Amino acid sequence: MTLFNCKPVHRIASGFHPDPSICATPQGTYLMVNSSFEYFPGLPVFESDDGEHWHKIGDAMNRTGQFPYESMGNSQGIYAPTLRWYDGKYYLIVTNVNKGNMILTSDDPHAGWSDPIWVDGWPGIDPSLFFDDDGAAYICGNEGGGPDEPAGIYLSKIDVTNGTVLTKRRRICGGITGSNPEGPHMYKRDGLYYLMWAEGGTESGHMENIARAAAPEGPYEMYPGNPLITNRSTHLTLQAIGHCDCAHIDAERTLMVFHGTRNNDEYPAQGWIGREPYAVWFGWKDGWPELADQSYDCELNGRGESLESDVEWVTPSIDKAGWYAVTPVAGNGPGLRNGRIHRPVGMMDGAVREGAAMDDAHTTTVASTANPAMIAIRAAAQSFDLSQGAPMIGTRQTDFHCEFGATLANADSLSAGETGIAVYANADHYLTLAVHAADSNGMFRVEATVHNAGLVTLVGTVSMPVKVSPRLIVRGDERGYAFAVADTGAFAGGERTLGRVPGKVLSFNNAGGFTGILLGVYAHGRGDVTFADVRYTA
Repeated sequence: MTLFNCKPVHRIASGFHPDPSICATPQGTYLMVNSSFEYFPGLPVFESDDGEHWHKIGDAMNRTGQFPYESMGNSQGIYAPTLRWYDGKYYLIVTNVNKGNMILTSDDPHAGWSDPIWVDGWPGIDPSLFFDDDGAAYICGNEGGGPDEPAGIYLSKIDVTNGTVLTKRRRICGGITGSNPEGPHMYKRDGLYYLMWAEGGTESGHMENIARAAAPEGPYEMYPGNPLITNRSTHLTLQAIGHCDCAHIDAERTLMVFHGTRNNDEYPAQGWIGREPYAVWFGWKDGWPELADQSYDCELNGRGESLESDVEWVTPSIDKAGWYAVTPVAGNGPGLRNGRIHRPVGMMDGAVREGAAMDDAHTTTVASTANPAMIAIRAAAQSFDLSQGAPMIGTRQTDFHCEFGATLANADSLSAGETGIAVYANADHYLTLAVHAADSNGMFRVEATVHNAGLVTLVGTVSMPVKVSPRLIVRGDERGYAFAVADTGAFAGGERTLGRVPGKVLSFNNAGGFTGILLGVYAHGRGDVTFADVRYTA
């Protein structure tokens, strides 16, 4: 039974960073990249010296020209990258489900990535690259969705310099259950070709399998111990594990990453933070990994060792209208403006070397970690729908126990609509702590509201005069969220609670989707608002 074959596992990044892909570098370090779906900047890139402790070095997709789309919804955008190094260059192949499959390249991931090389004639998602010893390059992925392609993993040769598929697609594996075989990765060890893939869907039935063959095209022999890893049918905190990738496949010990979700102890268990990456090492025996029906588990909340304190300002889709600007507080680093990251005026060039990348104008930029920050927003007459661009900017929730707060510096600057903080799963499932435009008597309302697939529930409300600068606060725990508003000049004790919301409203079981929770600020209506001391702690 899987439940009795369980080991502890180390989370390597917190908050939704699903579909991890890794590779070893010539310098002896490791790189990891993750899916980003509708969020921009996208394709976050992490680096590690030992495979256990990681830090972010930037985003492979940090220019708007790398992220084209005509329209986009939640859980669309960028799916399941694969990162490989070959012959002096890094290759990152990924699906933009709103456009097609593409390859980004880099000579140095610290210095940025190329514009997309589009792969013509390769349908489906989750593409992967494999470079053979003779220089041949292969692309593999799942079925294209047409009636002539049954579920499975497909393979072709490819020219990675221009994205041309060179040979006919060939189905090399149908999986072991027939349910959602995807996320394939191909490796070579001792002259044999190994194919690893995820299966069972990325929910409760998630697992990882492996097979081997004498040639890339097969036929493939299934590992008798499949699935390699799974937490299905258990009550473990960690669930939905799978979507693996490996480094050092030809060594005695192999580094493997996979993703999973943390779930609380409710019945049924609930999780909403998102799919996060984990790392383990495994050995080999008789030509197979020493893994069989292996389960892993972790504590519900972190101990500050898995990037829980990281703040990276991202936004759903691209800020086409230039609605927001982020600046650091008290020299706390660079800020993000209009989807790009800018140096504060007067910052010396030498202060921005780490994580440097190139924006559309080819100016030096870095990934934003400003916490606290000041955020200015030009309100737009829209909702959280993505069709008009980015309606909010925020940072990933990285632990159940956390706090996100922002002080509205100028409550009277909003002439219509609402502004505030949001706990955002998707455009149909989110929570708001909103300040509504002031009435003719110079009073405004602060409302905590649940938006659940069209059902809108008012949790709590309070009225305040416009001379007040309210601090809006949301606190998370393993059961959900509590809302509060504070102003030392208006209330005794400085804070008033506005109720609680169960986290299951935003859980995968209810809200669906492939991402997690974004904690951020927004402004819908008319006016220019400024949030001071925008701060996230976990």
